[in-house]
Amino acid sequence: MSKVTAIIVNFKNEEKTISCLKSVAKGSVIPEKIFVIDNGSTHNSQNTLNSGFKGLNLNIHLLCNPKNIGFAAACNQGMSKDFNGYYWLLNNDTEVDNNALEELLKKAIESNAGITGSLIEGEQGQFLGGVGIIHPYFASVKRPKNICCNYYDYIEGSSLLISSECYQKIGGLPTDYFLYFEESDYCYQAKKKGFKLAWATKSKVCHHIGSSTGSELGKGQLPFFIDCLMIRNRIHFALKHDFPLWGVLIGLLISLGLRIKRGQIKRAFTIIHILLSKKNFANFIEKNGGSLC
Repeated sequence: MSKVTAIIVNFKNEEKTISCLKSVAKGSVIPEKIFVIDNGSTHNSQNTLNSGFKGLNLNIHLLCNPKNIGFAAACNQGMSKDFNGYYWLLNNDTEVDNNALEELLKKAIESNAGITGSLIEGEQGQFLGGVGIIHPYFASVKRPKNICCNYYDYIEGSSLLISSECYQKIGGLPTDYFLYFEESDYCYQAKKKGFKLAWATKSKVCHHIGSSTGSELGKGQLPFFIDCLMIRNRIHFALKHDFPLWGVLIGLLISLGLRIKRGQIKRAFTIIHILLSKKNFANFIEKNGGSLC
């Protein structure tokens, strides 16, 4: 089997990170090295993580950032070394089946894919996806209804295997999103460079979705920061990748109209504000405890 470096980002969720690592340690294939990157690190989080690492037969390297620099920038820290193999980006609020990594590698190798994803399930074993489809005009995203989906535009970042060849040609994940849509952007870049995407549906990963951010709450219930971030990043992605301007504008107007209808006037104005300039977006991230690299 090829060598694998796993990368797990922690943000105020040490217990989930440790549970994730325990499941990785039981795998039929074990990563050669694991980078745990703690965003917004404190002595307490470092101590909790280091205590949790004890007894695990894993080669873990803890990297601590004094600020929350976002998902992509943190992952890039783990992918910054010369390496001939695969990088496995794994959400810290996941638990993997024993053969999850083995099946990921099998699929990646047999399909010669630059990026390969797992089948994502909920806590009750329900189907959640693992890949996504992006509307060609509005850049809205949706998950397939089952594993029979033969076409997809991106691999979800909760369990994503990147070949070193893909990384060497494209570089790290884009850091201009902070959180959400960076994997869509990366997959778009990979496809333009001629790399294949693959979905290893035998590689099963349980995802405790939104345990750090609340990203899976129902419509109208998303936290202010997450809601604004998701809409801004969808529009930013669409403009960056030359989606039809009319479609981008219609999609934005629909999103703003829904929030105004719900009485979320401040959200609508905030979304417009952070779309106007990179500086506005950077300030928005900083006011919410983060830092753009």
